[in-house]
Amino acid sequence: MPLHFTQSCPTCGRRLEVHTRLLGQRVACQHCNAEFFAGFNDDDHLLCNPPNDLLARVEAALNRTQPPEATVTYQ
Repeated sequence: MPLHFTQSCPTCGRRLEVHTRLLGQRVACQHCNAEFFAGFNDDDHLLCNPPNDLLARVEAALNRTQPPEATVTYQ
């Protein structure tokens, strides 16, 4: 299942769906062709700062889908 996040193009303002594997990489807006870094705003700050409870829920979901010897822990 592909994971995406939405981000507004810093040039034209249109909302874009970006695959999470592109986080931190240079991408181009499909509408105006402006280039920017996925997941970052104009001040080079990461757009999302997920709360700890969200990270815990993601960790629990990942652990349920993997064998016990391959559990994932995020700090």
